[in-house]
Amino acid sequence: MKTPLLALMGAAAFAAAGSACAQGAADLSVTRGAHVAVRDCASCHAVGPAGDSPAADAPTFRALRLRFNPISLEQRLSALPARGHPVMPPRALSASDVPDLVAYIQTLGPAGRTP
Repeated sequence: MKTPLLALMGAAAFAAAGSACAQGAADLSVTRGAHVAVRDCASCHAVGPAGDSPAADAPTFRALRLRFNPISLEQRLSALPARGHPVMPPRALSASDVPDLVAYIQTLGPAGRTP
C-alpha cells in the first residue's frame, strides 16, 4: 500500500519541479524581453506599464498588447529586422529577441491608450 502512495508523491514532486523550471524559463524570457525593449524600442515607444511614447505616432507597448494576440505580434516583430515598418526603421532583433519581447509585452497590463 505504501508503494503506490510513494510513487504518487514522487510523481507530484516531479511535476512540481518541472512546473518551477518552466516558470523560471518564462521569467527569464520576460526579463530578456524587457532588456530588448529598453535597448531597442524605448527611444520611440513607451515600453513600460505607464507613460506616453516619446514619439507621438509610436504606440505604447500596452496598446500593442491590446491590438495583437501573441502569435500575430510575434509574426509582425519577426519581419522588422529585414523590412522595418513604414514609419519605423529596421531593427536588429535576433530570432531569440522576438519571442522574449512578446513575452514581456504580454506582462503589461491591459490599461493603456487605445491605438
